[in-house]
Amino acid sequence: MSTTAQVSNKKLQRSAVLENIVNSLLQALSDSDETVKQTVITSLYDTGFRQPNPVLFLACEFINKNPKLDQAHRVQILKSILSILNETRDQIVDTLSLSLIQMAINEMTKDKEVVPEWQQAASSLLVSLGLRYPSQIMDELLKRFEPGTLPHYFIMKTLGDFIGSNPLPTVPRIRDILSRVLPVLATIKHDNFKWVFASTLGHIADAIVQYIANIDSAQDKTLTLYSFSAEFYPALEFMFNKWLTTNHEKVRLVTIEAIGSISSILAIEQLESQLSKIINGVLQMMKKEKDLLPVVHSIQCILSVCIKNDLKTNLDPLLQIIMSTLHPFACQTPDYTNPSSTKLFNEVLRCFETIGRGYSLELVAFLSQKLEIKDNKIKSGSLSILKHIVTRLDPELEDKKSLILSAIRPLIQTETSLFVKRSLVQVVISMASYGYLHLPGGESLVEYVIKGSSFIQDSEIGLKTVAAAQPKKPASSNPAEEVTEVEFRSICDNILHLITTTIPNMETVLWPYLFESLLPMDYTGSIAIVSKCLNFIALNKKANDSDDYYIDFDKEVNLPKPTQMIARFFVLLTAPHRRNQLGIRILEVMKSIGPILHPSICDMWDVTLPKLIVYLEDHPSPDAEDWNKNQWEELVLRLLSETIKNAADDEWTVHLGNSLSEQIDHYKRDPILKRSAYKQLGLIMQKSSHKEFVKSKLDQMFNTVDYTNALENEGCAVGFGYCSASHFDLVLEKIQFFIKNNMVKKSGFFKKSGPKGIKNCVLLMYGYAATYAPSALLASRVEVHIVSPIKPSISLLKKPLKKLSTIKMIDLIGKALHQDKVGNFVFRQRDELLKLVISYMNTPPPSVTNQVKIQGVSSCSTLIDLEPMIPIDLEQQLVNLLMVFYAIQPSKENLLNTESEEYKEVNELITNINTVFSTLLFNQTTIPTLQRLIQYLDPLSRSKDTHLRERSTYCILYIVKKYIEFTSESSQPPVDKKFDNIGTTISILIPRCADPEPNIRKYAVESLQLLLYIDFMLKHVTAEQRRIKPPEPLHPLTSIRESITTTEVNEQFSLVFDISMIIGRMISLDEIPRFLEGSIKGLTDLQTFSTNGTCIMINGLIKNRGQELLDYVPTLVKGLVAAMDGITSDTTMNGTLVSLRSLASHHLLPVVNVLLEYPMPHTLHVVKSLQIIAKDKNLVTETVNHLMDLLNNKPIYEEKPDPKNKNRTVPAPYIISLAATSSLGEILQLTEIEEHAKQYYQQLFSTMCLRAGTCNNSLPCVQESPIPKGKSTTLIPSTQLLVSFRQFFKAVKEDELLEKIEAKGSINQLESPAYPQALQDIIAQVAQVHPELLKSIYEFLIPYQRSNYIPHRIVTIAITAELINHSKDKELLQRLINTLLNSLVDPTIKLICLKGLSNIVSAGQEQTNRYAPTVIDALSTSIDDQDEVIAMECMLGLSKIFEIADEGRVAPILVNICNRIRPAFEKPNDSIRAASFQLFGSLWRFGSGSASDPFFEQIHNTLPALTMHLNDENAQVKDACKKSLRQLSALLRSEEIYTYFTRKSFDDDSTPNYDEFLSDFSKLFITYYPDRINFYIMTCLEFYKSNWQTLRANSATITGFILGNISEEKRSQTNINPAIIIKALVGLLAEKNPIVRKKAAESLGYLYSY
Repeated sequence: MSTTAQVSNKKLQRSAVLENIVNSLLQALSDSDETVKQTVITSLYDTGFRQPNPVLFLACEFINKNPKLDQAHRVQILKSILSILNETRDQIVDTLSLSLIQMAINEMTKDKEVVPEWQQAASSLLVSLGLRYPSQIMDELLKRFEPGTLPHYFIMKTLGDFIGSNPLPTVPRIRDILSRVLPVLATIKHDNFKWVFASTLGHIADAIVQYIANIDSAQDKTLTLYSFSAEFYPALEFMFNKWLTTNHEKVRLVTIEAIGSISSILAIEQLESQLSKIINGVLQMMKKEKDLLPVVHSIQCILSVCIKNDLKTNLDPLLQIIMSTLHPFACQTPDYTNPSSTKLFNEVLRCFETIGRGYSLELVAFLSQKLEIKDNKIKSGSLSILKHIVTRLDPELEDKKSLILSAIRPLIQTETSLFVKRSLVQVVISMASYGYLHLPGGESLVEYVIKGSSFIQDSEIGLKTVAAAQPKKPASSNPAEEVTEVEFRSICDNILHLITTTIPNMETVLWPYLFESLLPMDYTGSIAIVSKCLNFIALNKKANDSDDYYIDFDKEVNLPKPTQMIARFFVLLTAPHRRNQLGIRILEVMKSIGPILHPSICDMWDVTLPKLIVYLEDHPSPDAEDWNKNQWEELVLRLLSETIKNAADDEWTVHLGNSLSEQIDHYKRDPILKRSAYKQLGLIMQKSSHKEFVKSKLDQMFNTVDYTNALENEGCAVGFGYCSASHFDLVLEKIQFFIKNNMVKKSGFFKKSGPKGIKNCVLLMYGYAATYAPSALLASRVEVHIVSPIKPSISLLKKPLKKLSTIKMIDLIGKALHQDKVGNFVFRQRDELLKLVISYMNTPPPSVTNQVKIQGVSSCSTLIDLEPMIPIDLEQQLVNLLMVFYAIQPSKENLLNTESEEYKEVNELITNINTVFSTLLFNQTTIPTLQRLIQYLDPLSRSKDTHLRERSTYCILYIVKKYIEFTSESSQPPVDKKFDNIGTTISILIPRCADPEPNIRKYAVESLQLLLYIDFMLKHVTAEQRRIKPPEPLHPLTSIRESITTTEVNEQFSLVFDISMIIGRMISLDEIPRFLEGSIKGLTDLQTFSTNGTCIMINGLIKNRGQELLDYVPTLVKGLVAAMDGITSDTTMNGTLVSLRSLASHHLLPVVNVLLEYPMPHTLHVVKSLQIIAKDKNLVTETVNHLMDLLNNKPIYEEKPDPKNKNRTVPAPYIISLAATSSLGEILQLTEIEEHAKQYYQQLFSTMCLRAGTCNNSLPCVQESPIPKGKSTTLIPSTQLLVSFRQFFKAVKEDELLEKIEAKGSINQLESPAYPQALQDIIAQVAQVHPELLKSIYEFLIPYQRSNYIPHRIVTIAITAELINHSKDKELLQRLINTLLNSLVDPTIKLICLKGLSNIVSAGQEQTNRYAPTVIDALSTSIDDQDEVIAMECMLGLSKIFEIADEGRVAPILVNICNRIRPAFEKPNDSIRAASFQLFGSLWRFGSGSASDPFFEQIHNTLPALTMHLNDENAQVKDACKKSLRQLSALLRSEEIYTYFTRKSFDDDSTPNYDEFLSDFSKLFITYYPDRINFYIMTCLEFYKSNWQTLRANSATITGFILGNISEEKRSQTNINPAIIIKALVGLLAEKNPIVRKKAAESLGYLYSY
């Protein structure tokens, strides 16, 4: 035998064990559970990766030996072989490769029918093997392809895949293949064979192309692209003639794709002879095939060959047909979410690109014709082709650019489809880079893009949009074909910007052409982007000092004139935040072209415009809080004014005005800009002295305004106003002329005559004309020429808009007539107009709106401010209406939305109302007026509505401040010498000083302070000394008004008391009665806090009676408690409670007993009564002792039949015990009780514990209502106890202790049957805090050990048991142990006693050993008790004792204890299992002495169960095993094992990863206990039959890790029999449970070395 063969055989050698493993895994590949199957695949792969040769051999053998395996199983095995082979191909031996090749071919050809999944898996295996053994694979495949016969389908497919994936070694042998293929082509009948032959020939042709492309690396360098042309030519001819006509679509498609590939390797002569026929055939297929990608790819290949080899003679007749056939597919918008759709579209474009390389003129002509067709998709497709070739065929299209421009020009002029327009502008940006726009007609493309940027949405210019019904889209609609105006506009913006900034030499096209697009109305929307582009070009030209920067506008007749551009820019500047930063773009371009527009203005612009740009950059959003649109408009108007001033040419100003007036129609759809245009035109008229110019423009403004639009009306009116500053009489004349000729009929000014809305405009014209008119002229003309003519017509208006216009006019006229402007003018018609405005506001909706109210109140303030003062009756009429308006609130949805219009409107209305009050006070700044105004606000200040109280209180503060301001700034001293009736006035504010709202309190205190200051000031002011400093007593109020906003109630009341002291010092004696009389109203205030504050101000002391009131105690107590029901103030309530306490100081127990008689639950007044008594240090001890005596020593309950079970009785509590429990808890609520509760801690605590027992499981107590026909009350005794118990801990300020108790739920558990344990938890926490009280608690409770009440006995023993844990007193400890031992005879408390006895371990080792014999004896007698609870408790108890007891006391019985514990490991009860493992772990202390060897054996006997249950289904068992392993690790006689089990992952709060643990532990076990491996594994095998699937899975995992980690050297040291073990493990693969099967499969994967 050769050396190579020996090596091969050695590599193929495998043990019987490995053979069993692999065969089992191979068999398990058919598992029905997917997760198991994937695990088997992984295990098989892992094994094969490490042992590729034997595993692949066994897999091959498995397939060969099991011919009846189902197909899916065979496929999975083949796939597994392939996955291993792909990673280890270079490691397999040759003999194995031959077997695999043979097996794969057999599998592939076994079934003559095509079974794709099965045979494809075998085919893929052969292709993979072919990468290393190409010759062998080729030989084997050719063996099965006998000349003259059809091979198996997958023989042929494998040949194609193999050659395609590995061309270099296979192409030289292609003739062998073709010699077999060509003769049998004609004999193929079945479509699937036709498909595979065509596909293979296509792959071969592609492989030849790859071979030639890499000829430098090839074996045979003599081969050329056409070396196989003679063989392929007949194949192509035959396939074309025969197979393209088949009915099978896939055959046709693969055939045509193969023909395209073969065309690349045919000799030119041969291709020419078949070209027409091939192309016609391909084109015919394009008309009928569904999947066109192969067809288009084929024609692209053919076209490439033709163009490359200049076969135009043959191609010319077919060109039009080819293009016409391909074109429709370019017109189908690709679905970019579908890769095949995108590929087809791109392949079609490649075809046209290929055509263009040889037929550019013909292609352009063809596309031009298609662009004339009306179908949108055809046009869009043609444009897509055009865009493609423009960017890729520039040299070929150089002389056809004009033709292309001519072709798309009609679309620019007429196209309406956004879909087509989008494609068109995309062509434009493509053309721009290649010089098309520089050609004649190129400017039209730029204009087209600008037009696309001009779209304006209604919402962008402030118009309301109405959602139109959307047409239903067809089901086949392509999202890529849906284009909106906004999307198209954005595309055009980007294109224009890119053309300007990124494409060289575009300035010659765009400058100055872009100026033409500034003026047309239709291009308004594009001005921002056009300005940006112009600015870019202008800056470049200025920087480069270009000669063509300056423009001769006389020669450039198509360009707008400078005044036209300036007028356009200024109007647009008033909307700076419109799309594309319109304002900034205009300012930038104005600065950059300023020298072109006018030489005199550019210097001023250079200084001013950058500042405005910065201003806009600092205010980028119109919605920002700091943006003021009116301020910006004023800045623009000021800039316009300065521009006119710097131009210094009246004729130029007239031209500017004419230019602006010519553009007014540009803004007919944009009322915002139209309003600005009117204002700017008015300003221009103001600056002009040409009367005729002014007249004509006034006429134009009036005739062009849309009177139905409020914005236009306002703009027109303001424009008239600006003009009136220089031409007032002319303006009045024009207004009267308009009225006379347009509106006045017999029916009157406001009847239905004239254009709709014209009256509103005229009224505003009058108002603004008066505003800006010279004062002298206005005073002489207002009554006669403005008010009188229209007064009769405005008195009966109903529509809000007309009312608003009239109110606005009246307000403007009133402000214009103010004495600061006109002097001593008396407006005689003032009161009539004021009444008219009031009547406007005092009508119901819809004739009145918030805006009517806001403007109306504002105009009232304006009119009141005119001389003389208004009559008092008119004042009251106005104030009554304003009080109604004060109640207005925004709707619920806008109540907290401070940004909503409604919210802002309401705030503005309230502000205007306050202004009216201050105006009334200003006109008559006297104390009576101030008092009268405050009296108006008094009812609102007492409202239940917070907003009314706050608004009215603020208004009081506002007018008080205004009084001080007015008197201080007046040139005359105050009329009043003192503040008469200040007591009444101040009393109005007293309730508000304690209002619930902090702002109201602050306003009230500040108002009080200022009112008191006014009183002081009036008494001390003189003509010489006008400013009086506040007196010293008022100074504290300054800090009080800030502190009064505190949320601390007591602090508030303390501050209110301080205020009362200040008031007492400041007001005179005669004012005190008035103050008290007024303050009494505050006791009935609707706000409780306010009544409290009022009570503090006026309440005196309640006098107490003496000792003689004993007989009247019940009556007095009941009377006082009843009186509390009507008290709403805590302060008042406290006074009543003090009286009750005074009574109790004389007659304590009678008072307490009366209170205990009240129904429960106690009312708040009864609770407060008990608490006020307990607050007294002289009364608390006797009160609490009385309550404890009632609970501990008096009858508590009686036994009554249980309603649920008549055979037993349950406690039924007495009412007095419930009342005492509740009262004790209520008293403990007091903070003052802390000292007393701490002094009597043990008594109170023990009482609560005893009460916990007596109320547990008690019947509810039903208490009849004291009210006739009232509902009865059901009282739960235990619920009362919980409240009182919690309150006890709070009373002694042990909140942390309570939190610990609550964290364990101990208090709540007192209501459950487990209340003894809850009491033990509580006493445990108490003992830690108060160890000094343990003896006192025990001694207090011990008398109740023999109580007649069973709960008393349970409570006493439970606490006694727990006290053992905490007792440091040996004498006390002995008493505790004896108490428990004596109580074992009582079955009701036996369990508690046993548990308590085990607590001896808490006393330390000495005491544990002292009592160990007695305690262990007591516990051992019950370890086998039938009651599992008692048995488990005994185990737990022993476990604790074993942790401390001396070895000598346990070692003799250690093995016996182990044997008694072990059966519990497999108990179904989770708690028993956990306890048994915990007990076993506790024995670690006794395993290092005399019993070390026996216990070492016991540990190893138990170790399999411990490791198995470490992954138990129950978490408690897991933790017990983890702890036991950690404890026992010290006895395993290995430092490394000890270190491993004491690491962090085995801490109490950690959870080790089970599989990682088994992997690590198995290695340690193998290292240190090789002699025990067999025992350990055999023990694990016993768990294979466990009833718990988790244990079966765990045991399988453990087996796998141990066997997998044993080295070959170690195996000899063990006695394991791998065959038996693995047989058992393999048996688990047949388990019903998939988890077990999965773990078994995983384990088998570890055993690859056997």
